[in-house]
Amino acid sequence: MNQQWPNAGHTSLSLAQSHGFLPAVVDRGGPAERETTAEVGDLWRILIRRRRIILGTTALFGLAALLYGFLATPLYTATSQLLIDPRDRQVVTNDLNAGAVAPDGGITKIESQVRVIESDTVLLRAIAEAGLEADPEFGATGNGILSRAVQGLREAVSGSEVQPHNATLRALRNLRRKLAVKRAEKVFVVDVVVTASDPDKAARIVNAIARAYLADQAEARVNAAKRAAGELNARLDSLREDVLAAETRLEAFRADNGLIASSGRLVGEQQLTESNARLVAARNRTADAKSRLQGIRSARGGAFDAGATPEAIQSPTIERLRSQYAELTSKEADLRTQLGERHPFITAIRTQKSDVKRLIDAELGRIVQGAEIEYQRALANERSLTGNLEILKADSVQTGKANVRLRELERELDASRSVYNTFLVRSREISEQASVDPTNARVITWAQPPEDRSWPLRLLILGAALGGGLGLGAGLALVREYARPTLLSRRQLERLLGAPVLAAFPSALGSSDGAARAAPAAFALDSLYALAGMKHRKDRALSVMVAAPASDAAERRALIDLLAAVAVARGDHVLVVEADLGSADPGNGGLLEVLRGEISFHTASTTDAATGARRLPVGNGQKPVRDAFERENVHRFLSHVAERYDLVLLDGGTLAQNVRIAPLVAAVDRLIVVACGGHTLQDDLVETGRIAAALGNAPFGALLVDGKGATR
Repeated sequence: MNQQWPNAGHTSLSLAQSHGFLPAVVDRGGPAERETTAEVGDLWRILIRRRRIILGTTALFGLAALLYGFLATPLYTATSQLLIDPRDRQVVTNDLNAGAVAPDGGITKIESQVRVIESDTVLLRAIAEAGLEADPEFGATGNGILSRAVQGLREAVSGSEVQPHNATLRALRNLRRKLAVKRAEKVFVVDVVVTASDPDKAARIVNAIARAYLADQAEARVNAAKRAAGELNARLDSLREDVLAAETRLEAFRADNGLIASSGRLVGEQQLTESNARLVAARNRTADAKSRLQGIRSARGGAFDAGATPEAIQSPTIERLRSQYAELTSKEADLRTQLGERHPFITAIRTQKSDVKRLIDAELGRIVQGAEIEYQRALANERSLTGNLEILKADSVQTGKANVRLRELERELDASRSVYNTFLVRSREISEQASVDPTNARVITWAQPPEDRSWPLRLLILGAALGGGLGLGAGLALVREYARPTLLSRRQLERLLGAPVLAAFPSALGSSDGAARAAPAAFALDSLYALAGMKHRKDRALSVMVAAPASDAAERRALIDLLAAVAVARGDHVLVVEADLGSADPGNGGLLEVLRGEISFHTASTTDAATGARRLPVGNGQKPVRDAFERENVHRFLSHVAERYDLVLLDGGTLAQNVRIAPLVAAVDRLIVVACGGHTLQDDLVETGRIAAALGNAPFGALLVDGKGATR
């Protein structure tokens, strides 16, 4: 009877699918390996099922956050703002520091000043001003018992005693941890932020850092000016010696070459110029004397017209004689008109005119002789000056050759003097600039003691702790699920067993909603009958063994009772056989005794008042069971109950622990597996499917206890 069902399994399954009792299922070639991956929709199910881990981790983190928020030392944050203009104040035109803005708009300089504020020089100055070396918050050793104990423990761990001079270094290290220097984009304002346990202390430290920065900048400018002035002064001595050496060489060359200067010019050059000027004047005088001489010579014997007399012979004597001559001529004309040409008076006047003319000629001769002497003297002077000029010219040629070297020495002297004067002036300027601070930085906001604490922010810490706890809890839940994956969905159960899910039941099988439990049970029974091809047949019963992993024993027994009750309610005769040897009760008769033939079936079975089905217990499992589960005994028993019942439900228990019923497993018509979504381990399902296949009856279907699994 039982051998024909495995052969007709696929035909019956196809028939049931064609009539709409079951959906198409995967290939039942054999059970698959466990799945370590999950679909996106299954992640939420994992988190829900592992909610205890998530909630526990979240609660632990939340409690730790609350404890920290109420027990941690409150911290206060003070802020000071400095405006640092990259363009320094133009106090002097020739400042030591360039006042031009860099091509990047001064951003590089501002970022550099941020690093200066964070430097050891500024912070050490602020530490000294604020007295942080003696502050326990910044590393100073306290006088309390707890402080001394912590100090002793630190010394024991480090193996060396902390030296007193390291107090400043500890304060510097702790101040760096509590300091933040920030600059927003596109602005020249720098925020200096310090966090401390006391609001007044935080404001005091921030203001000390701001003052230390300004003082450090001023001191740096002064030191830079002093250093530059010192370097220039050190160079001035060498430059002064160079100038003296150049002057010495120049004067020695002048003395050696006779290049004596007067009024800024060489004597030879002055003599040449003056000689040339005298020669020109002598030539002019010679030309004038010659011209006067020629004029006098040409005037001798000429007319005595006053207007025609050359200027060279216009002397008082000549003028008087000419006047007398003119008077005599005028008188002669008058007398000649009155007395006639031959009158004695006219002759006497003519004689006087001859005497006057002779006197004029004699005077002109004397003048000519004087002019001749003057001309000769001027000509001799000219010749003397010309000779002297030629001598000076020859000397000037030699002097010109020496002047080439002289000018070179003068240029060297001028260059040395120029460099020396530049260095001297610049040294004086820089020395004066040392007392002027052109830094264009100022504090625009002095820190005030904050009223509200900046840490701990209890709500923020609690929120972060809860978020972190949720995240860590979810991670632990997923890790736990990956380490021991459970059943997540209906499709996963079908893949693991290689068999369809006949029905899905709600998680609470013991709930009062009977319709929610009876409907899937009825559907499962209809599927079993339809796939077996024997609905409403009374000639034989359908034997179905229900097995489950050990973790689902309660669900397995509850589903067997549910199926039995639904079948009885529909009018079927149902027998429930307990074949789980692990639940055997010593001393009571049951399946084992019936198989051995020790008692009758009617005597061993009872009617279950809860379901209305007939129930056969497993019997006394203390006796050897191998002889009871002989193949003939099993077939005889199934043939016997098949004539009296419509449905035989066998509780197969956990197959991994119940392999001794292998003949019974192989003889039943169908073997179905019960699994709980989110509870049954995938390894147990895979093991159940393999053992069932090894026992000769691979899982035919599955019953899923998971209300959400019905839609997956």
